[in-house]
Amino acid sequence: MEILFLVPPIQLNSRGMHVDRVYGCNYGFDYKPPIHLLLLATIAKELGCKARVLDCPAEGYNLRKFNDYIIRNGSIDIVVFFTVWLSLKEDLAAAEIISDLIKKVKIIFTGSYPSWMPDLFIKNERYFVIRGEPEKAFTEFVELYKSSSNNVSNIKNLSFLRNGKIINNDSRGLLDIDTIPIPDRSMLRGSYFFNRLNYWPATVMCVSRGCSYNCRYCAPDALDQAIEIEFLRKNVNKPPLRLRNIKDVIKEFNTIVNLGYRAVEVVDNQFVWNKERVMAICDGIKHLNLKWICYARPDHLKDKEMLKSMKEAGCKLIYIGTESFCQKILDDIHKEISVKDNYKAVELVRECGIEPEVSVLLGASEFETEKTVFYSIREARKLRAPYVHYSIALPLPHTRLYAIAKTKGWIKTGEFSPVDNIREGLLDLPFIKAERLKIIIRKCYVGQYLSLRFIARQILNLSFWQRLNFKINSLGKLLKYRYNHK
Repeated sequence: MEILFLVPPIQLNSRGMHVDRVYGCNYGFDYKPPIHLLLLATIAKELGCKARVLDCPAEGYNLRKFNDYIIRNGSIDIVVFFTVWLSLKEDLAAAEIISDLIKKVKIIFTGSYPSWMPDLFIKNERYFVIRGEPEKAFTEFVELYKSSSNNVSNIKNLSFLRNGKIINNDSRGLLDIDTIPIPDRSMLRGSYFFNRLNYWPATVMCVSRGCSYNCRYCAPDALDQAIEIEFLRKNVNKPPLRLRNIKDVIKEFNTIVNLGYRAVEVVDNQFVWNKERVMAICDGIKHLNLKWICYARPDHLKDKEMLKSMKEAGCKLIYIGTESFCQKILDDIHKEISVKDNYKAVELVRECGIEPEVSVLLGASEFETEKTVFYSIREARKLRAPYVHYSIALPLPHTRLYAIAKTKGWIKTGEFSPVDNIREGLLDLPFIKAERLKIIIRKCYVGQYLSLRFIARQILNLSFWQRLNFKINSLGKLLKYRYNHK
C-alpha cells in the first residue's frame, strides 16, 4: 500500500505563506517540521506501507511541481492531511486535485479543524476524518484496507459518508503514549528554519500530551487541541496529562543526534513538569552536545539546581508562559501564577545561563484594556529578554474562553473562524476591540525585530553570516507583515 502524507504548496493558501503545522494558529516567521503528520507516516512505514512525507513548502514544491508529482505517482492509495485551523482551504484544494487525478485514492483528514467540524471535510465516500488522537484509528484503517475490506463501521474516532449520510463512529479512550513510536525524521526531505535556534540542522520533538492546568484560553499544540475537542464530547474535564517515559525521551534525543541534528525545539506545552524528571532527562543527554529550547510555566522555574542541569545538558532558551503582568487578568484567565512568579522566573533562568523568552497574551480577559495591554508590553520589555512573543487570544473551540465569548457575544463574527493570532484577533472585548489589538501587535513585532538592538545581536552572532539566506528570507516575511494590512 502506498500512502502520501502531504503538506500542500503555499500557492493553494490565500496568503501564499506556509502555515505552522505544529500549533496551527499562525503563519509564523519560521517553518518547523510537521511532527504530528510525521508520526503517522512513521506508523505507516512500520506497517509495511510505502510511505512518503511530501512537505511542499520545505521541499520547494510549487503548484506545478506538485501536480506533476501526483500525475507521476498514480499508484497512491491513501493521502493523509494533518489539518490545522489555517490550512482548511489549501488542504481541501489539494485533496480535490489529487482525487480528480487518482480516482481510487482515499483521503484522510485529521487534526484540530477536522476534529471540530468533520462535515466540512467529507466531500464524498472516498473522504474520511479521524477525530482526536489519530494513531490507533489510522492503524486500523490501514490494516483494514490492506485486507481489501472497506467496512469502517467499527473504527472508533472515524467519520465518513455512507448513502448520503455522514456517520460519526463512537470515540475511543486515550492511548498509552509509550506505545507510540519515535517519529522517523529520516523521512523528512525538506529544509526547516528556526529563528530562535542559532544551531542547525534543527528539528522538533514532542514527548507529552495534555496538561494538568486549566488556563481559560489554553492553546496547546495542534494535536492536543484535536485530542481535547474529541475528549470533551463525552467528558466534562480536559484530558489528563500523559508523560512519555524518561528512557524513551532520552532515546529520542539520541536518535535525533544520530541523524545529524544539532538542535531541537521541544514543543511540549510544558516540558518542566517536575525536578526529578527534568534532571534525569538532562543527565541522560548532557553528553550529546545537542542544543535545545523548551516551554515552561514560570511557577515551575524556581529550582536553581534543575536549571543549571538544563544548562549543562544544552538548553539554550526557555519560552516562559508569563502571558500578562496584571494580576487581575492572570486570575481571571485561571493561569494560577502570580506576577512575582513571572519576574522571578526570568531572573533565575538568566542567572543560570539560559536565555528567557517572555510571552505577552493580549485580549484573553474581559478586564483587558488598552492600559493593561501597554502595561504588560512595557513590563515584558523591561526584562530585556532576547525575544518577547506577542499573541492575541483566540476563542479556540475546545476552550472555556470560547464558551464564555459565545455567551457574551464577544466573537465579532458570531462564531469562531480561523485567523492568524500574531496578526489579528476575533474578540471584541468590553474595553478593547480586536481591530485595536491588531494594530498594537503589529507595532510590537515590527518594533522588536527591526530594533537596532535586535539587529546588532543577530549580526554579532556567528551563525548570522552562515545562514544569511534564511535571515534575508525572515526579513522579507517581516516586511510583508509590516506592510500587508489584510
